[in-house]
Amino acid sequence: MNLKKLIAFRAVLESNSITGAADKIGLTQSGVSRLITSLEQELDFPLFNRIKGRIQITSRGESFFQEIEPLLSGIDQIPNLARQVKQHQYSRLRIITLNSLAHSLVPMALNKFCQKHPHANVSVTIKSRKELLHWERGEHFDVALASLPFEQRVFKKKSFISFPAVIAISNLNPLNKKNQIHINDLHNENLISLEPTGIFQTSIKKRLQDYNIEPVFKIQTTSMLQSAQMVENNIGTAIIDPFIGHMIRSRKVIIKKLTPQIYFDYAYIWPEGRELSALAEEFIIELKKIANAITKIN
Repeated sequence: MNLKKLIAFRAVLESNSITGAADKIGLTQSGVSRLITSLEQELDFPLFNRIKGRIQITSRGESFFQEIEPLLSGIDQIPNLARQVKQHQYSRLRIITLNSLAHSLVPMALNKFCQKHPHANVSVTIKSRKELLHWERGEHFDVALASLPFEQRVFKKKSFISFPAVIAISNLNPLNKKNQIHINDLHNENLISLEPTGIFQTSIKKRLQDYNIEPVFKIQTTSMLQSAQMVENNIGTAIIDPFIGHMIRSRKVIIKKLTPQIYFDYAYIWPEGRELSALAEEFIIELKKIANAITKIN
């Protein structure tokens, strides 16, 4: 059973004639008649009674139409739906992000994105780097944000930003009087540590070792935001990304540049074998704008 037959059936019913139906759907009268006959043969019951040149729907034909009418109405909406999708008025964007960006850069970028696409349905899922590396093909998303290096063959990836870390210091810490913090200033400083095996903490520890710096790591956390909040309570000092720094900056937390700089690199990724969606591309554009603006401030 094909769609043409059902459309012809509805046109005949609404027009009360083969001639009217033919004009309505742009077919010849014989073409419409063949479609109706073929549909009746397929259904094994008559849809219309032919009486003295007129056609009248049968009781079975009327029951059949009541069942298929919602389907045909839905099909009628396809051109409008396609137009909405083309204009991003009816679309979805599924984002996966690391914890480090979920509380800072992503919400700021989404604020701008949603202003431009108020009808888009957006979902944000937080996953660890390890979870992303063990991604399964059954999990659906449009774009994910990952720290570099990131090697996973089932993904396509593009580097989109490299930014220098900043240092968050309590306003009670004497270091806050310095315009700029040199890594040598962190000797014996109480630093709040991220996950020891995490990419950020590994980069931080390597740079400290390059300068033979031995800070004190008393507290460990999995979240940069949490480490910044600990600084706010004068528990220690934290090396964080500038986006968390921008968000947490206050009277109690002083954000300083760190030299020599420690860079964090990010990429956006999407499943191999698929194109990056137009909405995902526009979200990345907003992400880059916000990231560049914040790194210039810091």
